[in-house]
Amino acid sequence: FISPWRQRQTTETRWRLMNRPILIVEDSDEDFEATAWALLKAGVTRPIDRCKSAQEALNRLGLRKTVNTPDPAPMPCLLLLDLNLPGMDGRQFLRQLRAQENPPAVPVVVLSTSINPLDVTACYRLGAAGYLNKPLTLESLVECMRSLSLYWFGTVLLPEERE
Repeated sequence: FISPWRQRQTTETRWRLMNRPILIVEDSDEDFEATAWALLKAGVTRPIDRCKSAQEALNRLGLRKTVNTPDPAPMPCLLLLDLNLPGMDGRQFLRQLRAQENPPAVPVVVLSTSINPLDVTACYRLGAAGYLNKPLTLESLVECMRSLSLYWFGTVLLPEERE
């Protein structure tokens, strides 16, 4: 039995979480477009935001304040991180995120062409919640995004946005 109060609370929480975006940190326009398209084809209806660099992603998460930092956007519910970014790469981003005193409770899933075991191990040691190898075909990418969606949005509970 689920009490009406608990059912209403669960419904409100799910509604709030469903409106939180997925943040894709990807420098390549082609890879971003392919990933966003695959998420849509996989049935994901959440907003999709993009940062082209790790530094921009830290700013977006509110971890780096600058004079020109805009009003904070909604905290993403999931972050897909390219590993090989120019400037600060994905490993450095994870290191910076982990070094924060009060990091945002946003799961980070690495999406990379690298299958090097050293990269995989390093990312998990630095706090990645998952590591996916970028598929070579669009069909495989859709299936990958479908599996990702079923797990992160259908199986596990995600944290609520921090205040």
